[in-house]
Amino acid sequence: MSAEPPLPHAALQQGLQTHYGLTVDRFEFLPHGTAPAYRAQGQSGTFFVKVLPGTPFWAEARQRVRAELPLLQALQAAVLQVQVPVPTLTGAAVGHTGGFTLAVHRWIEGVPLGQDWAAAQSELAALLGRLHALTPVLQASVSGWPVPPEDFGLPFADTLAADLQRVWMARPHDRPVVVALRALLHPHRAELRRLLAQARRFQQAARAATWPFVACHTDAHGGNVMRDEVGALWLIDWETARLAPAEHDLWMLEDMLPEVLPVYQAAAGHAFVPSPVLTGFYLCRRTLEDLAVDLQQLLHDPLSPEQDAAVLDVLTRFIVPALRQRRDVLERLEGQAGLA
Repeated sequence: MSAEPPLPHAALQQGLQTHYGLTVDRFEFLPHGTAPAYRAQGQSGTFFVKVLPGTPFWAEARQRVRAELPLLQALQAAVLQVQVPVPTLTGAAVGHTGGFTLAVHRWIEGVPLGQDWAAAQSELAALLGRLHALTPVLQASVSGWPVPPEDFGLPFADTLAADLQRVWMARPHDRPVVVALRALLHPHRAELRRLLAQARRFQQAARAATWPFVACHTDAHGGNVMRDEVGALWLIDWETARLAPAEHDLWMLEDMLPEVLPVYQAAAGHAFVPSPVLTGFYLCRRTLEDLAVDLQQLLHDPLSPEQDAAVLDVLTRFIVPALRQRRDVLERLEGQAGLA
């Protein structure tokens, strides 16, 4: 969930005309993604426009969207249904306007799966299997990926620990968002310590073995999977794609993986047995990483009250509930991996 950035529509319109040669005059803000984005319409057609602020917090995202363009072109050539990227008039991956970086794609006439995501897991498993089967083709045509190959790191762990300490020390006279964070997170302090410890145990086990890597989207949640007008599924938002074990994509299907695994295997073209070590690692890391990103944004990146409220809403509705919901699953995976 994001809040609309302080970018006048006139500046966005001018940036799209100058850098992309696009004539558009109507903008609809799309609040449901992590990054600010718009539906832009006009004489040139309809486009999805991602708008990344020029602040330090968004530096990595700006680098990733530059690497996304050649990957999307390779995926499109391999006949996987993905957003069609629109390069600038000079062939660059991004444009700029008003201190913001622009990434433009052709609009897909469809809707995100959202709450229908769980019902579509069999179809999604097949789509991920097709993607993983394309690994040799993509490796031959893509020189750089948006994110480096998996190293089983927890690069956010130290920053997260420091930010949580800042939250624990909040006082009533602090910024309202810090006070709100303490009220939200302090009841889960022990759970967070447990999750960090579990993540390090899974990390140690993951690094102690060698795993096959495939082309992974890494973020195939209900907001990043769309169903078009004829019922086909599309994967969007490839800016965290990387080479990694298949579990980096499949951990999200963990609840139904036994049921959808045959579909995945058929699409991937080979047998596959998910590792409890890797599944547990990705479950832990994603929960902690999402929390770390939101805390970093709220504590260190200047936000408007509306943006603060949007990030707090994500924490309240999704991340904090995940701390409780995943406890039993992680304990089971630790037992299966021999880490308990």
